[in-house]
Amino acid sequence: MAFKSHLGRSMDFRARSNLLLIAFVVVGAGIALVLWLSGEPGKVFLAPVLTFLIWALVREIDPDHDWAALVGAAFAGAWVLAGGAVPSALAVAGLLIGARIVTCTTGRRLLSTDLAVVAVFGIAIGFTVEGWAAGFCIALAVYLDDRFRGENRGKAIAAASITAIGTTVVATASGAFPQTIPDVVQYMAVAAGVTALVLLVREPATPTTQVDARHSAFLDAARLYVSRSVTALLVFLMALLTGPEAGGLVVVVVALGLAIVSNEAELLRRGDR
Repeated sequence: MAFKSHLGRSMDFRARSNLLLIAFVVVGAGIALVLWLSGEPGKVFLAPVLTFLIWALVREIDPDHDWAALVGAAFAGAWVLAGGAVPSALAVAGLLIGARIVTCTTGRRLLSTDLAVVAVFGIAIGFTVEGWAAGFCIALAVYLDDRFRGENRGKAIAAASITAIGTTVVATASGAFPQTIPDVVQYMAVAAGVTALVLLVREPATPTTQVDARHSAFLDAARLYVSRSVTALLVFLMALLTGPEAGGLVVVVVALGLAIVSNEAELLRRGDR
């Protein structure tokens, strides 16, 4: 029996941007294999994974501009293949899920099965501090989606609460939280902080992309603004808590930066600055 979901999105393989993404993933996987056979560590295989995840994340926080997602994807893949620090792929996936829920690119209310799946995922990834932040992002997203709809669904509130508490319990049990104040990587903290600040003070241009639902409504600008802001704030939190490992967040901060650049270019084009 097919699993029905209001969270999943189909992928149009006729779209040129999607075909380019597939090419990026395939090429990245091929290069990763060659590097691995040459003696590089297995983390090179995260290149195609992060290529896809960063592309998908940018598509949620900047749905109007395919080029931004492709540039972010290409950078992520190249960064990993070049030996750059790698973020938690599970944490990036958690940010992606949170952004999709808040932006509501599917145009549909989450089903009970969707709530259960994202709650379990948000809790399960809490064994790292990055995963805890991403799990908390999912919890916030579920709650904010319910608020945007003007509803007070017990299922949504319960899922958000269980996710927030559960991922914190997992993080505590696994020792994910630092016992002392971590040595903050200053350039990453500043970059993530400035990015979050810009996304907080600059509202996005009115979206021209339609949701995936049959009613073909346009995306909500308020949802997009909150989605970007929450994602950026959680990334800033990750940069503070991960200490020396914060360098892995470069690809995520670049993705957020691309959303800023494309938005400013769009506002300039429309004369709305």
